Amino acid sequence: MYRQIAWATVFASMAIPAWGAPCVSAPVTTYTASGFSCNVDAFTFSNIVVNTTVSNDGSVTLGNFTPVNPLPGEFGLLLNYTASATAANSTADITWSYNVVGVPFINAAFLALAGTTTGSGQAQVSEVLSNGVTLALNAPGSTVAPFTPTPSLFVMTDQIDFVGAAGGSSSTRALTNAFSASGISAVPGPVVGAGFPGLVLAFGGLVAWMRRRKQAA
Repeated sequence: MYRQIAWATVFASMAIPAWGAPCVSAPVTTYTASGFSCNVDAFTFSNIVVNTTVSNDGSVTLGNFTPVNPLPGEFGLLLNYTASATAANSTADITWSYNVVGVPFINAAFLALAGTTTGSGQAQVSEVLSNGVTLALNAPGSTVAPFTPTPSLFVMTDQIDFVGAAGGSSSTRALTNAFSASGISAVPGPVVGAGFPGLVLAFGGLVAWMRRRKQAA
């Protein structure tokens, strides 16, 4: 009897993982507020920092962050903004860093850049992950990098528009970061039997198994 009570105490004390608020489309200032975090499918994003620098006639206007699913099994955030460089030797630069945690593990990263260039204008982006993986685009487009599964990452992304001495233009409007998680392909929902009723059922099954074992002995 005492053993059964002890097992009941163990089951009742198990902590059920809590998911934070889902990510929604909101201004960059919302996402970069101190203590902010949110979830997109199996991923939690936090400690988000966005900075901009410009030179000559370069300009950057930040818009919203929006949760996205750019490819099957890939989930993340899209940073919407307007950046442009339209004169010789001008630049517009955006840096975006954050922490991401995946359940159970993160096993690939997706990077995409939307924009246009003319003349000597160039739009580039590079991304460095804390596991040593680097993604890069020398023009608007997208790329994917698989890697050994890891539970979390620190991500640093740098996107720049610039125009050389020959003139031209570069403008960008969206930067997407997404990830895939091993073993996860859909938004986590309520687990059948989870919560206190599930613990009661689990305990009942354990008690029945112990009785059968005692009778067999």
